[in-house]
Amino acid sequence: MPVTWPTLVAAMKSPAPRIARFILTLSLLLTSSAAVAGPWLAPGDSALRADIQMLADTGVLDAPVTTWPLAWGDIATALQTPVAELNAEQMAALMRVRMRFSNASLTGQPRLNAHASLAKNPRGIRSFEDGPREDAEVGVGVEWTGDWWAVSAQGQWAHNPTDDREWRADGSYAGIALGNWMLAAAATDRWWGPGWQGSLILGNNARPIPALTLERNSTQALRSKWLSWIGPWDLAIMYGLLENDRAVSDAQMFGMRLNFKPFHSLEIGLSRTSLLCGDGQSCSAGTVADMLVFSGTDASFDHLAGYDARWSTSPFGVPMAFYFQFIGEDGNFFPGDYLGQFGAETRGRIESLGNYHIFLEWSDTECDFRFRRSIRNDSGPGSGGCAYTNGLYQTGQTYRGRSLAHGFDSDASVFTLGGVLTDHGDHAWLANISVGNLNRRNARVNTVAANKTRYREIEFSHRRSGVYGGELYTGLGYDYRRDTVTGRATDDIRAFVEWSFTY
Repeated sequence: MPVTWPTLVAAMKSPAPRIARFILTLSLLLTSSAAVAGPWLAPGDSALRADIQMLADTGVLDAPVTTWPLAWGDIATALQTPVAELNAEQMAALMRVRMRFSNASLTGQPRLNAHASLAKNPRGIRSFEDGPREDAEVGVGVEWTGDWWAVSAQGQWAHNPTDDREWRADGSYAGIALGNWMLAAAATDRWWGPGWQGSLILGNNARPIPALTLERNSTQALRSKWLSWIGPWDLAIMYGLLENDRAVSDAQMFGMRLNFKPFHSLEIGLSRTSLLCGDGQSCSAGTVADMLVFSGTDASFDHLAGYDARWSTSPFGVPMAFYFQFIGEDGNFFPGDYLGQFGAETRGRIESLGNYHIFLEWSDTECDFRFRRSIRNDSGPGSGGCAYTNGLYQTGQTYRGRSLAHGFDSDASVFTLGGVLTDHGDHAWLANISVGNLNRRNARVNTVAANKTRYREIEFSHRRSGVYGGELYTGLGYDYRRDTVTGRATDDIRAFVEWSFTY
């Protein structure tokens, strides 16, 4: 029985008993010849991510959730969980995700959107949380989802952009469902890994690169007796084109991520990206084959590859999760010179306030990092600039002047404490504080600091729905940096306001 997006929505809205609707929806999603051709859930909203992560940790949602954008198919199944079976924390989160799904499930007619923002000193280092990139932005767009296809045409104008591109089409895509896969041409944000402050391999710090993508729609487990143990799994593949204003003009980028959940409390991810081709470089089928097996690394490619895991538990009844990500630089068949990220999370509910989610995260983007060396602020022997670049692709893993991986770029060591509170009115309150050092080895090429720099940052932001029919997003922050080579210190007050609307 072919599954289409309208079929899934109709199943969920059926007047049949709840258990019947659940079984019907699940059967539609598990049909081998079918897929949901609905829209993706893009990264950028930390409050929504906290809700989805909590549903995954408590078993309401069975799908892996550390590869963004997320397909709505698996989430739609979880939304059929009877509310009577949930506690107050789960119920509040489920209802918020249901509302977001309801807004995204419109098919057969266009959905219009618009946004406008003003910012003073917009974020130069971005986390999972979205926000204005430039001093002022105005954008409009239209989305249309059919039975087996989905299209989003977005356009933005930016005032005084840092990359000199006033007109943009970020967020646009055109995709078609092929069985349980979605093939698309897209310029959309991505986030690979369990981190909240950053991803060591691919995040939304830079503007999205235009790419061909192939992703699973439903993360159903394999039925093979040899492979069913990996549980629900997801696979995302991308092949993108970078800009021409770089050390190797028109270089291309390949990326692939596989993540799976052998247990509902454990999610594992395997990721890799590679820079290849470009002006003056070989770009034959043999070149691509060599790239896929890590052959000829330093001569022809710039590779990143590694793994991550997230484990949730509840010691003494306190919900907690621990995660890490190790990403290695170029190597012969296997990556080496690993970068490291470690984090811990907790969550809960305060009856008078709402649901909260708190994380503590440390990221070290120096090759072959050492924790003791990092916290003592001793960069040790060796030259800087190993991470995210190499001798050939000297512009490295960047796009239009910003790191495609972690926003701290290479040779940083930073601790971040952050959290989000979603109140009873479904309004989100967010805060984070970061302390550490940037570019500790004085690398010649670094997108955020010319020399070794002490870094302190704090920000508060707020998302509020129902403001003139849309969502109001405001933020206030403070950024302090001191260059340890020149002794020069700078501090900036950061503020922004953004209003968005979907109809």
